Amino acid sequence: MKRMPKNLISRATKVGRRVRPALVISFVIGLTSLVLYSLLYFVQRPTPLLDFLADIELKTLDARFQLRGARNPDQCIVIVAIDQKSQDVLGRWPFPRSHFADAVDYLREAEARVIAFDINFPQPDQNSALRALTKLKQDYDAQARASAKSRFGAQLGAMLQEADNDKRFAQALFRYPNAILGYFFLPKNVTSSQNPERVKEFLQYLSYQTYPQIINPEYKKSFEGLDYPSLSPNLGILSLYAKNFGYFNVIPDADGTVRKVPVIARFEGNFYPSLDVAAALAYTNLSLDKVAVVFNPNGLERIDFGKEAIPTDPAGYVQVDYHGPSGTYPRYSFADVAQHKIPPEVFRDKLVLIGPTALGIADFAVTPFQQRDFPGVEVHANLIDNILNGQFIKRRLRENLIDISFILLFSLGAGTLLSIVSPMRATAVLVIFLGFFLWLALDLFASHRIWIAVFLPTATLTTNYAAIVSYRFFFEEKEKRKVRGVFQHYMAHSVIERLVENPEQVHLGGEEKELSVMFADIRGFTTISEGLSPSKLVELLNQYLSEMTDTIFKNWGTLDKYIGDAIMAFWGAPYPQPDQAERACQTALQMLDTLRRLQAGWESEGRPRIDIGVGINSGPVLVGNMGSRLRFNYTVMGDNVNLASRLEGLNKAFATRLIISEFTYEQVRNKFVARELDFIRVKGKKKPVRIYELLGSIEEFDRYRSLIDRFGTGLEKYRSGQWERAIEVFRELRRDYPDDGPSAVFLERCRDYLTEPPQGIWDGVHVMDTK
Repeated sequence: MKRMPKNLISRATKVGRRVRPALVISFVIGLTSLVLYSLLYFVQRPTPLLDFLADIELKTLDARFQLRGARNPDQCIVIVAIDQKSQDVLGRWPFPRSHFADAVDYLREAEARVIAFDINFPQPDQNSALRALTKLKQDYDAQARASAKSRFGAQLGAMLQEADNDKRFAQALFRYPNAILGYFFLPKNVTSSQNPERVKEFLQYLSYQTYPQIINPEYKKSFEGLDYPSLSPNLGILSLYAKNFGYFNVIPDADGTVRKVPVIARFEGNFYPSLDVAAALAYTNLSLDKVAVVFNPNGLERIDFGKEAIPTDPAGYVQVDYHGPSGTYPRYSFADVAQHKIPPEVFRDKLVLIGPTALGIADFAVTPFQQRDFPGVEVHANLIDNILNGQFIKRRLRENLIDISFILLFSLGAGTLLSIVSPMRATAVLVIFLGFFLWLALDLFASHRIWIAVFLPTATLTTNYAAIVSYRFFFEEKEKRKVRGVFQHYMAHSVIERLVENPEQVHLGGEEKELSVMFADIRGFTTISEGLSPSKLVELLNQYLSEMTDTIFKNWGTLDKYIGDAIMAFWGAPYPQPDQAERACQTALQMLDTLRRLQAGWESEGRPRIDIGVGINSGPVLVGNMGSRLRFNYTVMGDNVNLASRLEGLNKAFATRLIISEFTYEQVRNKFVARELDFIRVKGKKKPVRIYELLGSIEEFDRYRSLIDRFGTGLEKYRSGQWERAIEVFRELRRDYPDDGPSAVFLERCRDYLTEPPQGIWDGVHVMDTK
């Protein structure tokens, strides 16, 4: 089995140290969210906090309705509204039941398939004419002679029959086969106002309309839905001819908005369908014995409606998928229907809902689409539409699992990511995650009617983000600000930011590392300074140092210090750079290019010419914060630093500009062109070092090929002690390259050795007596 590379193990360890605190934070936040989620959606024990969370989630559902927009309703549903026009035409509500008889007869003639009443008829029709005729007949029957009684009594009886609007309405219901009468359940505080005999009579009819099939009846006791002690009945004479009955109780949520409607209620131990279920059954011609109520240990699970299933919550409520604001469904005035003013084809094969919409008599609701004046009859129209088309808002176990997955993703998953990226990118991660999640929640709802929780996952992500970013600001960012404070004057901003992202790479206090060190110094600065005023000298020096420092920073170098007019810089710390020697050499060449540009400008301005010498060496040095407790500097120390300084000074002896050591050359020989200058022993060091003149990039090799080859030949003759032959080579080089300083130096040195040979055994090493 292969072992993991050490650098991968080290990197994993560093990432682990950074991620660990964030994971602890994310775990706590995620666990808290999961506990709240379980209490909210599984335990369902109301508390102020849970109610608050539930209310917010319901508001997000309302927002999804509004963002999704209105949709086309099922055209089979029509509303006949008892509106203001009906009161203006037919008189003050309640109308005589004769108008209902006329409306039912007309809808029968128009071939409407189902009529469902979102109104209740608990009391006899208030008909003063009927009362007067009844009193008259009673008096007449008591006083008239038998012969007269038979003639006038018959006429009076006929008049009574004509004036009995309840009977007329009942006869119209008898003639119409699919009429659904509505009723509603009453809470305890109003039960005493009901006529017990009338309730008992109504129950004789209603008892035949219970849900007959109960699946898992042993769990009925866990049902916590509608269970009222009494109800508002319909008159027996009307109930006799109704096909079915349905209650129309609508219970708003705690904030007053109607988002769900109960489709099952328990009364005196039996379960009854709502007006919506009864109307849908009649429209689909499905008998009640084909409907099954399914319980589980938590309460109601669903209602099997033929081949479809109505998903309910444990209390028997169904989320209404509203199609739009008030007026979405076709609406016609009850007065026009009763007076036969609407074309019959409008109602042909339709499910007609008759209910109030006028102010003062209508039961208005607040819905996700509308904050006021939404008639209750339209709530029922929407739910009937949902049942007929099998289109329900889905909020079951699958959606719970999706919610939990997002909570875990937004806690542990997002926490890991937020702990790795920078705060700016963490904000981008937050925006992207939130944007995608909210878009997904809206798309699932709009396209598939899937309701996933938005608030708790969103709160988990935002809390996670706030906690982790705050932690990093107060703890990690403190270290980063420290790093910025220490290094802002030493290196480029991009390098500092990398250090900030990886502060563990900074080891302050001193450590030995392989670095490349560069010294750059102005030639003849003293002479130049004597010819300029102090202000002009400072201006010239500032311009030079600024340009050179920018070049160093551009190549990710660390500025150690300015030593008068000299610049000291290094590569490889505090940020590791495998190509440190290459960056140092590239910087030196760019500094000369920059200098040539500056020289052209200074010459045009009449300023003195500045030239520089650069020395570069690579090797182990001590790097870190050096100094006292009160004042320190991030710098490098060691023999290899001193060698770089000596190399910079050798440029004077060789009349060159860029000298690098053999240690640097070995690292860049395939990237740059350089010629070997000498094998020297600098002052203060016993071991000789080969030095090279850096000429250019490797692409320029052909330009320097002849000079390098011929100089190398002369150097070979020089080291073998063939002074005369070496003099010939260097003399020819001086002729062809009159400005080549090293050729002039070796020509003079060979002449000196020819006159006075070096003492002892000649090893080709030249001893430098000056710094």
